[in-house]
Amino acid sequence: MAAEETAIKQAPVGVRIAGLALPVILLLFVVVFSVLQPDIFPTASMARTILRTESVAAILAIALIFPLVIGEFDVSIAAVLGLGAILVTGLPSLQGVPLALAVVLSILACATVGLINGLLIVKVGINALVATLGISVIVTGLVYWYTNGGVIYQNIPKALPALAQQNLLGIPLPAIFLAIVATGAWYVLECTPLGRYLYAIGGSKEAARLSGINVDGLVILAYVVAGVLAGLAGILQAAQLGSGNPNIGPPFLLPAFAAAYLGATAFRVNTFNVPGTIVAVFTVAVGITGLQLLGIEFFIAPIFQGVSLILAVIAVRYLRRERLVS
Repeated sequence: MAAEETAIKQAPVGVRIAGLALPVILLLFVVVFSVLQPDIFPTASMARTILRTESVAAILAIALIFPLVIGEFDVSIAAVLGLGAILVTGLPSLQGVPLALAVVLSILACATVGLINGLLIVKVGINALVATLGISVIVTGLVYWYTNGGVIYQNIPKALPALAQQNLLGIPLPAIFLAIVATGAWYVLECTPLGRYLYAIGGSKEAARLSGINVDGLVILAYVVAGVLAGLAGILQAAQLGSGNPNIGPPFLLPAFAAAYLGATAFRVNTFNVPGTIVAVFTVAVGITGLQLLGIEFFIAPIFQGVSLILAVIAVRYLRRERLVS
């Protein structure tokens, strides 16, 4: 940790300043839209709405961080989110499973998908992008088979939507779950040997292996963690909708990648990190919400997210080059 702090202090001033750019942009968005929409935007109700709706995207983006930290990809996380959402609604509705057991089974199923991803990459030797893409298609097909392509909305336990609708001390419960997940993920990645091992694997798998790190086991673990967190995000999304929609997963993929890469430009520049990812999620969300309040067309949101992803990747590449030059 001391060496890392020294490296940060020795980084070029431009790089260190760039690490604060994203939080500043978020603050500017809040100020500008508060001035332009003073009766709607700067209200507790709007803050709770953004916290409630974006907590799912933030948890999914944190799930994505774990494969990215080890230098791999996971394009199946959105499909896994959809699987979690469908199982937590379908098991009680179609099979009469108690909600608590349905939650456990949904998480286990999503963890299993993550385990399969890891095994395909480590044991079979399939490229991570290809493996997770194939798993994504398979999971999506299984979801359509289970639901017969229809939305599950009957016999949903009332406790499920209550999970998303209730507040704790004025804070939406999904935001509480996000805080717990974010704190745990941050602690693991930043304050434990496990986190240092994961970052070491991302730096160089061969060097990490020569250092005695169990690279294969930790790669598998990273994908299992991603599956668990994606499943949790799916459960919370199903709670918000009060139903299980087989098409719910795919739209979350691009925002998750955009947030992860945008987050790598903040705080720990050129490094995937939890605080930066959370700030990125809410920066994009506040930007889109503010523009929608000003009356922009509905199609601007995906364009905004796509542009954010491209700019984030460009920024990460530029900042990496700046560090290497210095």
